[in-house]
Amino acid sequence: MKKLIYIALACVSVLALVNVTRYMGDNTSKVAGYHSEVILTLFSMKTSSDFVINLPDINTDTDAGVKLTSIIGLGTQEGKAQGNYQIDEERGEVLLDYMRINTLGPITADNRMYFVAPFSVSNQGSGVFTYVGLFEQDLDNQTIQHLDSYFIGDRIQLNEMRLFDAKIELSFNQHGEQQAYAEAPTETVYLTLGVDDVSPTKLVKYLF
Repeated sequence: MKKLIYIALACVSVLALVNVTRYMGDNTSKVAGYHSEVILTLFSMKTSSDFVINLPDINTDTDAGVKLTSIIGLGTQEGKAQGNYQIDEERGEVLLDYMRINTLGPITADNRMYFVAPFSVSNQGSGVFTYVGLFEQDLDNQTIQHLDSYFIGDRIQLNEMRLFDAKIELSFNQHGEQQAYAEAPTETVYLTLGVDDVSPTKLVKYLF
C-alpha cells in the first residue's frame, strides 16, 4: 500500500514539473548564473526565468511553449524578440513585436503588471499567423506569463495597435476574397479587443 502511495506522489510531482516547465521555461539545462537576455533587454529584469510564448494549435496536436531567445533589429521600428521551435517534424519561428507592447493599467496591489503585444508564428509552410497576446509580469518573482492569445489573421499587415479607453484598438490589412496571398494585403480591417470582465486572463472581441 505504501509503495502505491509513493508511486502516486511521484506521478503528481512529475505532472507539476511539466506544468512549471511549460509556463516558465525549462531550467534543467541552464548553467549557473544564467539569465534571460530577452527579459533583461525588454524589461530590465535579470532573471533565470524565460519569456515563453504558448504556441497556439497550428498543425499540431497540442499547444507548446516557445522560449524567446534573441532580439533582432534592436533600436529599430522592426525590432522583434525571436524564438524557434520544433514539434515532431514541424519547425517554426515565433516573433514578438515588442515595439507594440501596450500596458493595461497601472501596477496592481500585488505588484503585477499586465500588457498586450502582437506576435507571429510561421513554420515550413507559407502561412504567417498573427496573434495578440495577453501577458502578466510578476515584478516580485521576476517572471512573465503568457495568459491568452487572440488570432488576427494569416499574412496580414499590422498598421496600428493602441490602447484607448481601456480597449485595444487594431488596424490591419488582410487579403480580400479575390486577392492572391502572393500580393500585399489591401483590405483594411478595424478590430477592438479587451480583457474579459468575467475571466480577466482572456482576450475578447468587442462587438458594436
